Amino acid sequence: MSDAVRQRTRSLAAEGEWERLFDALQGLERSSVAADSALAYRFGEALYHTGRMPELAAFAQVYEEAARGAADPRETMRALNLGGIAAFELGDTGEARRSFDTLMELAEGEGDEEMLARAANNLGAIANLRGRRHEALAYYSLAIPLYQKLDQTRGLAQTHHNLGLSYRDLERPDDSVEAYSRAISLAESISYALLVAMSTVGRAEIELRRGDVEFSRRLVDRGLALSRKIPDPISEAEALRVRGLAHAAEGASDAQAQADLAAALRLAKETENRLLEAEIQRDMGRLALSRGELGEAEQLLRSSARGFHSIGATAEARVVENVVKKEFDDRS
Repeated sequence: MSDAVRQRTRSLAAEGEWERLFDALQGLERSSVAADSALAYRFGEALYHTGRMPELAAFAQVYEEAARGAADPRETMRALNLGGIAAFELGDTGEARRSFDTLMELAEGEGDEEMLARAANNLGAIANLRGRRHEALAYYSLAIPLYQKLDQTRGLAQTHHNLGLSYRDLERPDDSVEAYSRAISLAESISYALLVAMSTVGRAEIELRRGDVEFSRRLVDRGLALSRKIPDPISEAEALRVRGLAHAAEGASDAQAQADLAAALRLAKETENRLLEAEIQRDMGRLALSRGELGEAEQLLRSSARGFHSIGATAEARVVENVVKKEFDDRS
């Protein structure tokens, strides 16, 4: 690969120009990109940031095979990290867990603290998804001091964002807001726009649950604008989901709420993000139930529960199933 291609790739990654980076490399043989350590991980990042998760999963496999063939442990770990992320986003939490467990094992063997921190952070996200919130916190408590020691602001910001999610699910709103706020501050300090958008939307959801609809709307509008500017279709879908809930909470914006949630669902399906799809169907089902549209509500809620089960999110699946049982099964 030419030095000019490597330099252009490096510059585009530094600027966060992921779509342009993808365009610059997509015409090259995947095996050639995977075998070049100056290109491989950056191309994987471009696939992630542009929502091309099935392509990322396929590329990560090629990347890992090339790295193992070259007996390069560092690149093998980076490939495992990408593969695990792709599997997680696509809802295959079993495969994601296997990738991150292997990554943690290799990182410990190589004494690579950065990769150990990444594995711990991602294993925490999987534990939280599966309803094991305190296990997730334990993984984050391993990742945070490692990132601090390494002065890895990006990883530290990502872990605080994940903490915000876990505290949200543990119904600890003050801790969740603190974690999201810390993630935003860290991400802003390194111009990490994607995480600023994600954590801003995460905090917006917490403020909505607290009942501050106006503040939540301001936050989610900011997060949505950022996600569209990047652009990142997954964070845009999440922002639309939360904005739809904010519209519904305002009481007089039901059509806007439905439009936002429908747009979010389309993006979730386009990017094959099964977790987000299940969350949006859950929220749409609850709103349909509140409108008295029982047939639509039942269909959406049952689909949501199946979606949560399919990715191992059993705790959330049970919550939705309890609604279905109360509203539909017990009535029949």
